[in-house]
Amino acid sequence: MPAPVRVAVALANMNPEAWIAPLRETCAAAGVAAQFDVFDGRPLGARYAVVWLPPEELFTVESGLRAVFNVGAGVERLLALPSLPPNLPILRLVDAGMAPKMAEYVCFYVARITRGLDRFGGPQPAPGWNVDRPRGAPPTVGVLGLGAIGARIAQALQMFGYPVRGWSRTARSLPGIDCFAGPDALDAFLAGTRILVDVLPLTSETRDLLDRERLSRLPAGAHLINVGRGGTIVDDDLLALLDSGHLASAVLDVFRVEPLPAGHAFWNHPKVTVTPHLAGPTPREPAARQVAEALAALEAGAPPPSLPGYVGRARGY
Repeated sequence: MPAPVRVAVALANMNPEAWIAPLRETCAAAGVAAQFDVFDGRPLGARYAVVWLPPEELFTVESGLRAVFNVGAGVERLLALPSLPPNLPILRLVDAGMAPKMAEYVCFYVARITRGLDRFGGPQPAPGWNVDRPRGAPPTVGVLGLGAIGARIAQALQMFGYPVRGWSRTARSLPGIDCFAGPDALDAFLAGTRILVDVLPLTSETRDLLDRERLSRLPAGAHLINVGRGGTIVDDDLLALLDSGHLASAVLDVFRVEPLPAGHAFWNHPKVTVTPHLAGPTPREPAARQVAEALAALEAGAPPPSLPGYVGRARGY
């Protein structure tokens, strides 16, 4: 009987022990005997690693890794590690249960914006029943980034009757959604968007993409919701456009530095809603299943680029 495949588990800001049982069970169900051990700096002789914000020494201590599984959609901080071997295959999660929760988050805040629900639920100056009610056609919502998560958000918004448009780096087609693609189409996409939902990954192409010039392409009075990556937006430019009145509000779940520093202007700005990177929590069981399926495929000889979630280093996701 062959020895179990050894897998190092290095999960910052998570309880790695809580991940080991579902990882072991889903691997067994996929027909792979695997031994999962929490990486503590000592060599394990691991063939694979399951990581989130791993320590830099992981890749020097575990020099025999054949692939690394990132239990999240964003890989920019992993790719930035100097010790990461240049040819080590990386597989990230593709949805794995995050998309429905992120769609729920976005739809909630779109409804708060479009229906004026911020007026209720807190201290009110006087009781009133005959308040103004939103009327007329719903505003166009633009989803910036149409990967697995962005597409799910766009489809959820469409289900609630919002006119939806989407932008992606390469051409996509989604029924009933006005799709734009490529840098040349970005200005036209922004110009017709009343509520912008940023779902972009952080890459060399998207870093600082939404600066003052591009955010100014949005119509006056537009709103921004960011559930992608904080580094895609220039903070000072966003604040300036909020202060000038060109943008009406911003809902931000992701930031350049996390946790968001206590003194940051976003915390106390009257037009900014801050949430602590909670839009898309990673459910352990679906994530473990995706890792197990990929691990089984690799053990069966599948080339890493053929698997869902394979990260292209050049494009950054």
